[in-house]
Amino acid sequence: MLHEAMTLHQQGRLDAADALYVRVLAANPKHLQALRLRGILSRQSADYDTSILLLRRLNQLAPGDPVPASELALTYLASGELHQAEQALREALRFDPGSRQALANLGAVLQRRGHLEEAAKQYAAYLDLEPDDLEVRCNLANALMEAGHSERALVEVDAALLRTPDHPLMLANKGAVLCGLGRYVAAIEVLEKTCAADTGDDMALINLAFARRRCGDTVGAADVLEQAVRINPANARAVADCANVEMELGRCDSALRRCAEFLARYPGERLVLNTYIYALADTGQCDKSAIILGLDELVTIVDCAAPNGFDDIVEFNRRLAEFIETHPSLVTEPVRKSTTGGAQTGELNPAEDPVVAAFVDVIDAAIQQTVDRWQRLDFGDHPVMAYAADRRALRIWGTVLEAGGFQLPHTHPLGWISGVYYVQIPEDMRSDSPEAGVLEFGMPPEHFYFASQPELRCVEPVEGRLVLFPSYCFHRTLPFAADGKRISVAFDVVPLSR
Repeated sequence: MLHEAMTLHQQGRLDAADALYVRVLAANPKHLQALRLRGILSRQSADYDTSILLLRRLNQLAPGDPVPASELALTYLASGELHQAEQALREALRFDPGSRQALANLGAVLQRRGHLEEAAKQYAAYLDLEPDDLEVRCNLANALMEAGHSERALVEVDAALLRTPDHPLMLANKGAVLCGLGRYVAAIEVLEKTCAADTGDDMALINLAFARRRCGDTVGAADVLEQAVRINPANARAVADCANVEMELGRCDSALRRCAEFLARYPGERLVLNTYIYALADTGQCDKSAIILGLDELVTIVDCAAPNGFDDIVEFNRRLAEFIETHPSLVTEPVRKSTTGGAQTGELNPAEDPVVAAFVDVIDAAIQQTVDRWQRLDFGDHPVMAYAADRRALRIWGTVLEAGGFQLPHTHPLGWISGVYYVQIPEDMRSDSPEAGVLEFGMPPEHFYFASQPELRCVEPVEGRLVLFPSYCFHRTLPFAADGKRISVAFDVVPLSR
């Protein structure tokens, strides 16, 4: 039965294979190979609960074996549970410190969580064992660039290109690094060579279009983005960028149609929905645009009380500020992030410290109250609810801004609901200007085209204040000149797949 199940599994006949794996395990509940294979099949079928149950059982039955922990980590990773994935990979590496798969996957998890220096160390350890793995070398270069070591990232890519001249993957990665460095002319040269060698790389085309647009070649960017959309019609970044370029070129009807057709297939997709909001406004449909954006109804302010275990909100904020300022993942001026004139942590784990766990309790309650309020206001059919999920993860990070610091306009394309909590505000932050340091919604970034005056809403930052909003909303902070640090904690509510 096991042999037949494996054959069916290899053929992609997952339901039939699963039925046989179930029969094998009914006859022998401790059959290690059947537990592993059914755990993998369940992950492939997006039945993550079953996969986790089976692989946990396998892990208990095979202590000291790194394979169950590695497979369990892959399931956690697929389901978006990054903390559990990291824990399982570290367990696998305790059993086998030289496990290539565990080293590469741990690097990837740490990079996704924003722990960039540690991610780079894991990738480097893997490459000591597998120096010719180009994909992991690309990941190392990206982690270095995001950690602010852009020149080191470029050295890594160029070293790989010496070993494999003109390799499309490494050329694409070099183009991305050059874009991150703002060296757009050089990026165009590299990415054009990449796209000529690999016409199916939609992400290289997106980067090429971005570089062309930054150099003023909007028509050239549009041509490249059309190609990217043809290659991968499901790529939301390509569709959103293509529609925005069409707006800039005066092709507003085409931009609207492109967004509407994509959103009909993928309701609520954040990148495309955001472009659609501004395309509607630019074509005179301001009321419809404002309803989707929802700045008055959907941006929610909660002034929080101290969580359990803390005497008052002052003590809680002091402890939280100390935790953020001393966190080992804090990176100054992180690349590909919106923070300017300050620093940002990687993703925080509630298990790290009681103050983070208490913060999670505060925002969990506020999130549920906010969703209940939206439902009472008849937002059940609004695009903001397209990603509503009972099972969800929280991705949390801290930000420290010095005088003159600010957040550039950005969205959170992986979230459903996002938020920010104000931990510490300089006393005289607003002495020079009433808008200094405020949180502003509605203003797009400079590379995003829009013709009509955008609808804006400003929220005053106050210590102990929590602000929740749809993840697709553009938002930024305005600079401030006061002495002292502006410390906040931001988060995304990320729907889980199961």
